Amino acid sequence: MQTTARFTQQDGLFIDGHLHIFIEQQLCQKTTLDCDDVYQALATLVDEFGCQCRKNKHLEDDSLDVQTLLYAYQVEHNHPHCHVDAQTTTAVLDEYCCQVPAIIVVALMDTLSGTPSDEEGAKAIYQRAAELTNRPCTYRSALKNANAA
Repeated sequence: MQTTARFTQQDGLFIDGHLHIFIEQQLCQKTTLDCDDVYQALATLVDEFGCQCRKNKHLEDDSLDVQTLLYAYQVEHNHPHCHVDAQTTTAVLDEYCCQVPAIIVVALMDTLSGTPSDEEGAKAIYQRAAELTNRPCTYRSALKNANAA
């Protein structure tokens, strides 16, 4: 593991130092999952879904910074700003130094923390995150009231 002042290199990804600390000291500790497995799962999700998520991104430079991401998990346990079709995160960069779409990071964190999500278009990411971490899938389809007029 190579560390710089701002990013830690792990499994071909560059992870923001604050996010790295959060993963190591909070997320892995609470889930009793080996941190190397978490980073490997994240790298696999980026490989498998990164391209697809980037294609769905509408706005240039529409990014979610690491502090917003961490705040959502440490304080609120919700993340209304992480939309699969519009957001990338500056918290994780791939091997080409491209921003990783936030939904990938969020899906893994949701899966590890047991936080349910109904993020539109993200079901496959959540299912794969559950497979990779041997955890239950936290994706829930949005409930629609068929009786609503």
